[in-house]
Amino acid sequence: MYCNNCGNKSNGKINFCPQCGQKLIHQNYSSPKINAVFSSSLLVGGNILTPDKLILDDSGVVYERRNKYLIGVDRSFLSYDNISYVKIDRRLVSSNIIISSRGTDSIIAKDFFISDAKKIEAIIKSKLQR
Repeated sequence: MYCNNCGNKSNGKINFCPQCGQKLIHQNYSSPKINAVFSSSLLVGGNILTPDKLILDDSGVVYERRNKYLIGVDRSFLSYDNISYVKIDRRLVSSNIIISSRGTDSIIAKDFFISDAKKIEAIIKSKLQR
């Protein structure tokens, strides 16, 4: 389960996030259903070993990228309740996807194909209209 406030992953036995103290909302299902997984492309500047991933599930958006020390993977989570808008920064071949939250957090997913960025934008906007 992920905290809706900070995105920290925690086990299902605790009621409050150990990182920020936000009350956790327990869902009836064990794991969220993943709707789509998109990866950045090597052809447009993505990482050859571990491409960035944008995972869209029923609870929100998870962005995974290799950290700058090449030791692990950094994850950022935004629930659909906290997303204010989605914007595509188009370049000649690639695009960056900017997912902004109502707070200070935002996700900037880099080096995705334009077609994938349009699909991501459509999925997130359909979730925001519910």
